[in-house]
Amino acid sequence: MASFPSGVAVVTTLRDGRPRGLTTTAVSSVSAEPPLLLVCVDLTSRTLPALLESRNFVVNFLRSGRDELARRFATKAEDKFGGVAWRPSPSELPILHDDSVAWAECSTEEEIGAGDHVILLGRVDAGEALRPHDVPLLYYRRSWGEWTPRQES
Repeated sequence: MASFPSGVAVVTTLRDGRPRGLTTTAVSSVSAEPPLLLVCVDLTSRTLPALLESRNFVVNFLRSGRDELARRFATKAEDKFGGVAWRPSPSELPILHDDSVAWAECSTEEEIGAGDHVILLGRVDAGEALRPHDVPLLYYRRSWGEWTPRQES
């Protein structure tokens, strides 16, 4: 899978009033009607219990240059949100507004066991494209990059 470039997202939620989050490249659109997306979460993730309990989450699609933030949310650190600006979504969940090109707030429709991961199938309840001129952060062959459009010839 290292040969397949992926967008990078931070999935956030709240547990006991505290923001929780994780980095993932396993996000995909599933359906336009109803609007559904999926997120794959490792069973050992410290954020997974909060996601399962809350049944609501925000997918923050990171913008280029936010690889340090992606690395932070990929760790098992307790306070990943220290010094990170966020604002509440319509359901009060963390939106990483300064660091994202877009976000989607979801309610969990289904949890599907898949090997050493859980697939969260989420219905998109709200969302916004924050920076239409910025490009997303990509992950490819264990390195960070950005999408660059090809010039028309």
